Amino acid sequence: METMHSHTGVSGVDHLALALRVLLLTSTALIAGIGLLRAGATVPRWLAWAAGGMSAAVSGISAVVLDINPGFAVAHAVLALAIPVAVRWRTAAAYLGFALTLLLIAEAALGHTSLVFFLDTVFAAVAVVWFGAASATSWRDGSGLRPGPVALTAALALAGAAIGQLLLSGLFDRRLWGSAHGFVLVGAVVASLAVLVLVVVLHNPQRAFRTGAIGVLAVVVAWSVLPGIPHPPELPVPGVARLTQAAGTPVLVSPHRPGRNLVHFPDSAGLDVVVESGGRLARAVPRPGASGTWAEVDLPPGRSELLVRRGAEQGSVDVDTGTLPPLPDAAGADGPECASAALGGIVAAAASPLDRCPAASLSTEDEDALRKLVDYLASRHTPAVTVVGDDAPRSRAAADVVLSQAQQRGLPVRDDPGGALVLVAGWSRAVEVLDTTNRGRGYTYGVHLAPWLLHGPVVNAVAGASLPLRFDPRDRQALSYGMDLAATFGEPPSPAGFRRWLAARGAAPGGEVTIYASAQVDVMQMANHQHDSTAGQWIPEGTIVAISDPL
Repeated sequence: METMHSHTGVSGVDHLALALRVLLLTSTALIAGIGLLRAGATVPRWLAWAAGGMSAAVSGISAVVLDINPGFAVAHAVLALAIPVAVRWRTAAAYLGFALTLLLIAEAALGHTSLVFFLDTVFAAVAVVWFGAASATSWRDGSGLRPGPVALTAALALAGAAIGQLLLSGLFDRRLWGSAHGFVLVGAVVASLAVLVLVVVLHNPQRAFRTGAIGVLAVVVAWSVLPGIPHPPELPVPGVARLTQAAGTPVLVSPHRPGRNLVHFPDSAGLDVVVESGGRLARAVPRPGASGTWAEVDLPPGRSELLVRRGAEQGSVDVDTGTLPPLPDAAGADGPECASAALGGIVAAAASPLDRCPAASLSTEDEDALRKLVDYLASRHTPAVTVVGDDAPRSRAAADVVLSQAQQRGLPVRDDPGGALVLVAGWSRAVEVLDTTNRGRGYTYGVHLAPWLLHGPVVNAVAGASLPLRFDPRDRQALSYGMDLAATFGEPPSPAGFRRWLAARGAAPGGEVTIYASAQVDVMQMANHQHDSTAGQWIPEGTIVAISDPL
């Protein structure tokens, strides 16, 4: 019925499936009602055959075109065709009608929560009873049925179920008003109340059933199409990075606070992307060490709107920054890593406020990993290490840790190409240093990166490097996170995002530190004709393997 990228609110409607659902449920409700009320009323045989034939035919088509259980489809078609055959026998028709009603409820309501299941059951039951009664040409004496109370009870149940569905979907949720979802819900409530008024005003039950059948049909159609139309996207939450869709591409707004923000687009969006905020234009451009493009915008407190232009396409993004204090680090040099961390929580469907960026402090785990990296280099008799960082608090603390541990191990720290390079900067500064290394300033004992630099655009900036990691980038969890990220936004993973993704599942990368080596192998793969998908891979154009035992 519906395809949905739940994190972005992007939906698509399968119109054929929607049309088949409406035809199937309405025709089934009619033939089930004819069978169920055969004991109390007389119905035209031609109408029974028309409704039964329609229901059986649509069931068969649905089994072929859509992914529907063949057993359900066959049982549905057999019951729908059996009722016109048995319509002359009251008891048999009633039992068949009851069985088809149960099947209708199962097809429409199974898989829903208990309250939604109850509401769907009410809609199905009322539709069956009402259509069956409306199709009657006369009522049989002595049947025990009292059309007046039946009509009033059915109308009350229908109105109650429609109002319940509206309340359940969010009566005071501003997303509904003006959306297709809200329009259908309101239409169902109005039609239900109209049916109730008709029953009260009209004293002839048979006339009330026939006239009210138009309103009941409107409610049934609304009930049928509701699961197949897009739900409105989630409302923006101040302080929680905003991921949505505009101009045909995913858009990430981080940190989603007043002040300077980054608007991020994947590589697939191209380079012709412009963002307008408050009348000011900002072009999305690449950033060193990060994938995709990034635009810097200033957002006011509270609600506002961003306009995104991508070539000939244009779209808008609703934002709500509230009254939170700004988070300048989230738009600075380390902003892309901060946005990647926020994206990790979003793809895990557990988005939370972004109140600090990874580069704001050195974690205990990363400190321990760096100390063990220095120990590893000392054990290999490395003659000296060169430490390069930047001005971020994490980088300064990391440089102090490396210097301290090197001093303890008697490992000289100096600018020496004959030794090893230990890089503890952020993504952008790291790429600048690695670019210099590629232009001829190599290090005999290799390039060694801090754990947070395990990011495709950074690692691929050099032919080979090693990193001290507490998790295996090739294991199931790490690849699952990578695939979630690729499917949602289309960018390579990062340790900061992986930690938030794991935290949403109540876990953390708690393994022993192991030294991993990365290398670019894309040319080798092409030579060997290996064209496996790189979706979810931590090094899209390379490989990474463990080169030490757990330290």
